[in-house]
Amino acid sequence: MSAPSPVAMPALLLEDGLRLRGILVATLRAHGHAVTVCEDAATAWEAYQAARQPLLLLGGGPQRTDRGDLIRRIRALPGGDACVVVVVARDRAGGSAELPEGADDVLLWPLKPGALDLRLAAAERLARERAGREAGAAERLRLAERVATLEAAANAAERPPSRPAAGEPGPAGWLRRLVGRPARVPAAGAGPAEAATAPLAPATAAGPEAAAPPAPEPGAVAPAGAVGPEGSANAPAAAPGAWWEWDLKSGEIRFAPEWKDQFGYRPKDIGVSPDEWFRRVHPEDLANLKAAVGALLEGRSAVVEDRHRIQRSDGSWAHTVCRAVAVRDAGGAAIRVTGTHTDVTETRGLDPLTGLLSRASLMERIALALRPARGPERRTSAVLFLDLDRFKNINYSLGHRVGDQMLRLVAERLRRCLPAGEGPDAGRATAAHVGGDEFAVFLEGIADVNEAVRAAKRIQDELLAPFDVEGNEVFTSTSIGIAVGNGDYTRPEDLLRDADTAMFRAKALGKGSYVVFDAGMHARAVSLLKLETDLRRAIQREEFRVHYQPIVELDTGRISGFEALVRWQHPDGELLLPGAFLPVAEETGLIISIDRSVLREVCKQLRSWNAQFRRSPLLTVAVNVSGVQFMRPDMIVEVDRTLRNYGVYGRSLKLEITESVIMEHARYAADMLAQLKALDVKLSIDDFGTGYSSLSYLRRFEIDTLKVDSSFVARMDSDEDSWEIIRTIVTLGNNLGKDVVAEGIERGRQRELLLALRCRYGQGFFFSRAVDGEAATALLAADARGETLLKG
Repeated sequence: MSAPSPVAMPALLLEDGLRLRGILVATLRAHGHAVTVCEDAATAWEAYQAARQPLLLLGGGPQRTDRGDLIRRIRALPGGDACVVVVVARDRAGGSAELPEGADDVLLWPLKPGALDLRLAAAERLARERAGREAGAAERLRLAERVATLEAAANAAERPPSRPAAGEPGPAGWLRRLVGRPARVPAAGAGPAEAATAPLAPATAAGPEAAAPPAPEPGAVAPAGAVGPEGSANAPAAAPGAWWEWDLKSGEIRFAPEWKDQFGYRPKDIGVSPDEWFRRVHPEDLANLKAAVGALLEGRSAVVEDRHRIQRSDGSWAHTVCRAVAVRDAGGAAIRVTGTHTDVTETRGLDPLTGLLSRASLMERIALALRPARGPERRTSAVLFLDLDRFKNINYSLGHRVGDQMLRLVAERLRRCLPAGEGPDAGRATAAHVGGDEFAVFLEGIADVNEAVRAAKRIQDELLAPFDVEGNEVFTSTSIGIAVGNGDYTRPEDLLRDADTAMFRAKALGKGSYVVFDAGMHARAVSLLKLETDLRRAIQREEFRVHYQPIVELDTGRISGFEALVRWQHPDGELLLPGAFLPVAEETGLIISIDRSVLREVCKQLRSWNAQFRRSPLLTVAVNVSGVQFMRPDMIVEVDRTLRNYGVYGRSLKLEITESVIMEHARYAADMLAQLKALDVKLSIDDFGTGYSSLSYLRRFEIDTLKVDSSFVARMDSDEDSWEIIRTIVTLGNNLGKDVVAEGIERGRQRELLLALRCRYGQGFFFSRAVDGEAATALLAADARGETLLKG
């Protein structure tokens, strides 16, 4: 079972230039977008008000002067959070014109090959995220209104009578109080709109013993006196045989043998009290059911059509659709209710994209397996939690349609990995799509943990082979966490949680790994959760500080710039280094807020230094950009806006991106780096030499600086291989006209070796530790007086 890929979002294009308009329209339509084209801002404003397109492209022709006003008017509308991409022309110096406030992304004109496809994919992703948030908020509002309505109906149904009847049964007593009330009764054959006004003729003499399976049309109310196949009047549609009939005068309800059988009960297990039904309804579903039955008996609805869970004889929950109608006397009082239950568990529990079980159905399957009553000996079970490595790269580079197809193909391979002769619903091995790029496999009745490990290895081997996705050869691997239970788990969420925890540990060890959960991991997970909470509080309280480590000229010891390094001033007084909190910040996405606060603080400090120290060339400060931040399409706008807000030249700022991030997202990175260069920002590859850069990529990327990783510098005076790697990097950088900075210099001997290799810049404790802004200002003042950071 699979669902179609998401339909491309409608787009609005404002551009009066024929050439650019033709390119943008052709590309948008090639991506499946329905395009509304406007040549002036006034028409674009009217078009947006009429259709509220979630994706806007504003061109760079004469109309660009009106773009800012158009964006402001759109943002002022309720829900005016469309993704706005503007076209900015490159100026002769390679920079760009001013970016309007409120824009989300930018396209540089003239366009570079492939740039438009990449930026559109990123913009559509952002638009979908916003649309999803808006739809979710609307759905929550509708749900809240519905819950309020149902609660009001349930409360009305449960309102005690002025003279409560003695001995009234507990759970079903509220229903007895509804019986016999005068009601507005639906007409025979009337539609829902007429149901509350027209009278219904009394039923013919079809008593309880004549009741039978319902008529074939779902939810329909037969004309008065109409009789089903075996004489039952006014019965709704459902599975043949699974019917019941409730005599409201006697208070007894009769269940057909097929009704009992579909829930696993023997005939003698079910009596004639309405409680036989209602006490088996899931507590979370009971209020809705009460409201629906109450509305039927009071004549406010013509038919019950309610979805609720009923507990089977083995303790599991069946998802059912209940349909019922009431038979009334001449005075309009309900005298009998006839209905059916249809078990829809199997079709309900599937993930529409992959055809595997959904997360909710997987949890039910695990809960059933963990029940103590399943036998005298507890069976060993395991959950394998899978996360596809580098899946986001597929979405960013090839689009979400390809990503969805990739998930379907992964699901097919998972089915092949299950034990022979079994599928995702077979019980012993259950595969599920639990969300995004995450899957789970539940193994029940395994011999020991080794069997779970063998299954994990089999899955990893199966997923290593390349996938053919719409003509693209795509590779992936998977990180797997394994949690094994043998009577020590009682809640399914605990077993899934521990497998998820182990999966994150596996990712930390390297892509394509698997890890078996142990108790220490849970303690670490709790500790990390506390750290995440503290980080969120730290962002709100602005507890992060920026320290600056000088980057010096190795031959003179003079300061050429700084690297900005974040520190966390913890409330307990300790100043925490990045290694203590950045991994969790990256994992949770909090790194985005931290990166932005560091960038703002650096630009503020640069403005102060540029005013205080007149240097030529300008002082530069390097800021580390996380992989999470680099992959966000709004990063360009954020950098440009911050530079403008603080009045800082782009060439004073150097952004450092790790080699691994750039190479894993090479196509996307090339476009992002080009747009950053258009802002005149300097670019640096951090930790160079630890990844797999190629010479062709170095020529292609507009990089200013290569930074030699400190691990090579630390060993260069004792390890020949490290010295050779540094020599190669320095030679490569000099030949390509790029600066080379050696990190982690701690000894004079290392400086001497680097100078011999013609490395020009360096940083490390040999010169200075990272210091706060005030101390860094003092270092600059000393440098201005001619003092150096060279030691004796």
